[in-house]
Amino acid sequence: MEITASMVKELREKTGLGMMDCKKALVDSNGDMELAIENLRKKGQATAEKRAGKNASEGAVSAVIDATTAIIYQVNCETDFVANSDDFQGFVAKLDKTLIANKVATVDEAKLLKVEDGETVEVTAMNLTGKVGEKIDFRSYTVISSSATEAVYSYIHSNKKVGALVKISADNPAALTTETVVALGKDLAMQIAASKPRAVSEDEIDPTLLAKEKEIYLEQLKNEGKPAEMAEKIVVGKVAKFLKDNTLLGQEFIKADKVTVEKHLEAVSKEVGAALKIESMVCIELGA
Repeated sequence: MEITASMVKELREKTGLGMMDCKKALVDSNGDMELAIENLRKKGQATAEKRAGKNASEGAVSAVIDATTAIIYQVNCETDFVANSDDFQGFVAKLDKTLIANKVATVDEAKLLKVEDGETVEVTAMNLTGKVGEKIDFRSYTVISSSATEAVYSYIHSNKKVGALVKISADNPAALTTETVVALGKDLAMQIAASKPRAVSEDEIDPTLLAKEKEIYLEQLKNEGKPAEMAEKIVVGKVAKFLKDNTLLGQEFIKADKVTVEKHLEAVSKEVGAALKIESMVCIELGA
């Protein structure tokens, strides 16, 4: 397979390595980007994960919530000049109202919804493209529904380049609207946006992913000359750290040193007299 300059550039952006290292890795993997990253990690040359290094487009992430539904999505453009314009921000404001009023399940359905002036979302985006001279792309549309015993909380960073939703349930629904739990929800959504955990809890982590991480760690340690028995013990700790870093409940709470989210959630549950549980989460990063 021909290794193109754009492939080398993409791998450089994902790993931070030099051009020659990236080209060789792509040649060795016959152009398979994920395999190239995996092989580089095994050699200890790359620590970046597969999801890292994506080029962020400009635009905005937005979220809108009512009593039963929360929606988060992104709209992309090409420059932050357009992203900050009244025309672009007005389009996002129209989208917020239209999406929460209709609550459709998919982005394809959402594009067919009519906004205030009677045009569909898709046509309105096309018209805006013609006006501002940049492609406007509405995508990454995610809906979270909530029952009477659940509530969804949101966080959108001030630059509108990342946002998150988190759904919390309670055996006493009145607790969900208390100042304490509302603050908790916002803090957890902020943490999800900042640290981007892969899952809420360890049992949601794909076993295949864990096996692959263990394989990579073992290969790294082997290349460092560690004896097999020692390497196995070290890997146990590395896997435990991977789980801690990549699960919301295992991470340290963003506003308390050395207190995990799980422990903080237990403390808040006692404070408000309700059993609180994090049911689900979603994070959107501009361009991803």
